[in-house]
Amino acid sequence: MDSIKRLCGASTCFLCNQVSDEIFRAIKAKGTQGQIAKGQILFKEGDKADTIYFITEGCIKTHMKWSEDREFILHFNRPGEVLGYRGMGGDLKYPISATALQKSYVCSLSLDSFDRLLDADSAFARKFLNFHINELRDAEKRMRDLALMEVKGRVANTVITLEAQFGCDSLGFIAIELKRQDLAYYAGTVYETFFRMLKQLEEENTLELNGKKIKILDKKLLQAYCAN
Repeated sequence: MDSIKRLCGASTCFLCNQVSDEIFRAIKAKGTQGQIAKGQILFKEGDKADTIYFITEGCIKTHMKWSEDREFILHFNRPGEVLGYRGMGGDLKYPISATALQKSYVCSLSLDSFDRLLDADSAFARKFLNFHINELRDAEKRMRDLALMEVKGRVANTVITLEAQFGCDSLGFIAIELKRQDLAYYAGTVYETFFRMLKQLEEENTLELNGKKIKILDKKLLQAYCAN
């Protein structure tokens, strides 16, 4: 990670935006802002956990090994989200990996410094707890969806989730372009099945596809597939 020895202070950084001015000044010298290249691994599953990261720009996927040649993508993380906190606790190893899907920027802080920050700033600790609770709630819902939805519903839900997370560009296409393989792993299926379902949705005029770009044409029908 190409590092700059300062914290960013950006409004998109959970850390810099949520701590008090007094605490921010106290931790400023201990934090780092860095750039991560597309495809660069921020941390790997099983690595020693020593750092927590706060995304300020870009998109970073969190993922786990599924088999020798496949993975399961847990989340497409955007600015304002936090990575690495799952390494906190007794094991002190990252249970997941994080890889940049586009050029991204993060603020980072050692887990030791972050622990001291939680002790020193109770208001920030509550905000971080609420963030963690919301992530846990979303993760539980996603596990339920993966267990109960048919494949077409999981593909539809993936597209709806992307639009909700990243919004749309001026032409109505979802404002992020991701590899179909990554989308398949997020939906809990293989590339061939995901691609076939996308083409079916396109033939039904539910989606419009243009290369990696996806536009939702009939959200009600997509939502109906999610309910089945």
